[in-house]
Amino acid sequence: MDRLDYRERLRGQIEESYGKLSYTYQTQQEAATLKRKTVNRISISQIILTAVSTCGVISVIIGQTGTGVGAVVASITSALSLGLNLYTRGSKLPEEAEEHVRCANRLWVVLQDYESLLTDFDDLEVEEIRRCRDLLIEKQAEIYDEAPRTSDKAYEKARDRLKNGHQSFEPGEIDKLLPSRLRSHACEE
Repeated sequence: MDRLDYRERLRGQIEESYGKLSYTYQTQQEAATLKRKTVNRISISQIILTAVSTCGVISVIIGQTGTGVGAVVASITSALSLGLNLYTRGSKLPEEAEEHVRCANRLWVVLQDYESLLTDFDDLEVEEIRRCRDLLIEKQAEIYDEAPRTSDKAYEKARDRLKNGHQSFEPGEIDKLLPSRLRSHACEE
């Protein structure tokens, strides 16, 4: 087997693993965001429904002539409020969002390890590259065993963000973020 050809295949495998892991990381981030948004929407709905059903707002808006209608509307909003309260009591959406964040944080470390391996790739011997790759695969498997499930919607959002360069920088953009003493000379021109 040609040694150079094998190194190229090995690098290709590592790059593909990095890409797949990037999708998983971003999907976990998006899943957490979606759950947080759901929690916020439910909380706002609870506040509005509770206010409408308990403050007599309906009677004031409809007036004295429509008190029967006001009572019906207040009863409906009260029932909806109770339903949301019971749902949130049994739901673990905030905890689930936090699980996605914890998973993403663990994946981030492995992503950085992959990036370091790719950076050092040309300076490492094949056996060292294999050892590093195998360790990274083990770390991934451990994280995946404990990872919370994500949704198709989270995956689609992650795919859109990654395809639109969410995890990358334009040429020179990183230099502008660095303190001036650390910038490359090309950025100063």
